[in-house]
Amino acid sequence: MRQLIILFFSLVLSAQTSVEYQFAKDINYLVSPKLEGRGNGSKGLNKAADFVQKRYKSLGLKVDRQTYPFVNKVERAFGSCKLSGVKLVFGKDVETLGSSGNGSFQNAPILFAGVGIKTSTRDDYLGIDPIGAVVAISRTIPEIPAMRGIARSELELHARIRRAANLGAVAVIVLEEKLAPEKIKREEGPLTQPVPVLSIPMTRLGITKEMIDSSAENPSPRFLPRMEMDLTINMRPVAAKLPNVTAIMPGSDPLLSNEYIVVGAHLDHLGMGERNSRGESGKLHPGADDNASGTVMLLELARRLKTNSPKRSVVFVHFSGEEEGLLGSSHWVQHPTVPIPSIKFMINFDMVGRLDKANPVLHLGGLGATKAILEQSYSFAPEDIAIGSDLGFAMGGSDHMSFATARIPSYFFFTGIHTDYHTPQDTIERLNIPGMVQIADYAFKVIQDLANVPELPPFDTTTGQINSRQTPTPGRRIAFGTVPDFSSSTGGFRISGTTQGSTAALIGLMAGDTIISFGGRSIADIYDFMEALGAFKGGDKIVVKWLRSGQEHQSEAVLRER
Repeated sequence: MRQLIILFFSLVLSAQTSVEYQFAKDINYLVSPKLEGRGNGSKGLNKAADFVQKRYKSLGLKVDRQTYPFVNKVERAFGSCKLSGVKLVFGKDVETLGSSGNGSFQNAPILFAGVGIKTSTRDDYLGIDPIGAVVAISRTIPEIPAMRGIARSELELHARIRRAANLGAVAVIVLEEKLAPEKIKREEGPLTQPVPVLSIPMTRLGITKEMIDSSAENPSPRFLPRMEMDLTINMRPVAAKLPNVTAIMPGSDPLLSNEYIVVGAHLDHLGMGERNSRGESGKLHPGADDNASGTVMLLELARRLKTNSPKRSVVFVHFSGEEEGLLGSSHWVQHPTVPIPSIKFMINFDMVGRLDKANPVLHLGGLGATKAILEQSYSFAPEDIAIGSDLGFAMGGSDHMSFATARIPSYFFFTGIHTDYHTPQDTIERLNIPGMVQIADYAFKVIQDLANVPELPPFDTTTGQINSRQTPTPGRRIAFGTVPDFSSSTGGFRISGTTQGSTAALIGLMAGDTIISFGGRSIADIYDFMEALGAFKGGDKIVVKWLRSGQEHQSEAVLRER
């Protein structure tokens, strides 16, 4: 008997070790330089799609590869620009923004509209007529009291450009403080402006920072020496096809096999950090946790479920475009490979590789799942892992949201944000791979239960509501540099770290600290903290108080804009 017990545990241990080995091997491939950070539109992302597709075929599953168009970058097919008869060189004197529209004109006057805001309480176009003119506006907005109280939506650069176009401008110049124009790149989001948009150093037009500061403080007619522009711009979008990979595991029950459980994870990451990076643009962003961890989790769950014959059919979907705004999951829900009414549940794995060894907390958020189903799923959790079930506003940030909006109940498996998020430091060495095995063990039980229960209730509108508490919209956003610890939601704002070089790091905040006061405002949770951030502007000096091991600390901080 004793020998049988020893044999049993040795088999369990070797099986677990083999799963860890497979996780490490698969992740090591996904984060390798030849996959180029799995950026959307890159060859590396297609290699990743080939990889998961091959693995599902090896399990004997039916695999489908769905693609959809995505504008990966834009190029200037042709550009000619003269400023009062002097030819400007693209890339040196002037450049187009990636969101620029096409256009051609001659002898258009250039007008200076300060920061380019026009609302019911402010008019930077006072005394000037933009119709038929080229409007020059500052990229940056001075940190002055006059800017406070203006909605962020009005301050965004793309909104100020579109305002000028709607007022009749034939082109917009974005004035740069530096001595060179911005390099052409695809702007974040699918935005294309209705008129040409140029990046030009302000000094070339004789505009100074003092002039911009003055115009921001006191909107009034401002005239430049007579300058005209001749311009022809023809932009060319460069489209790519992004992949969604789907594998179907047929259910074993004659009736329930017509119903589906979707198990998903996004395959893409940030490539070389061209967009959305919090680290260093131009460097490989491997995305080990985000989301190679979720990708390999699906492969392991498919392997386990293949030998356990769930009654309902299970659809594994690897989405692209998540980092660009849930593009792949939105497309899949709009063009599903199985009927939407037959999908009874969706389970999403995004960043499941950083289970804290000292304080293991797995966040399992549910959108649209009944409380009874949630409690049943929580009951399978290992005793040594705490389940955090309320992610608040963070719950809507991944692909399960596309299913929740289609009124499909969903779960979100997530081990938390960290300081390496969206940086080149999100590497395999920082993962807790044994912790991933524990999550796989738990997730397997949850999926088995959902796939085998006689009936799954429909979308629950009570749990399907994301926390609607809204933070005020500040004139500018403050970059403080704290990383939330979602395992603690009351008694202050607990952090799991700070970003390097941030204000939070400079004043001495550390992982595990709990902020209790910010600029004289009492902080009870993350929502209080977000509201407090919205009350200040760059340059404000405040006092921050926090608890560390039960002791109160405080420091002055000079806030910086994002």
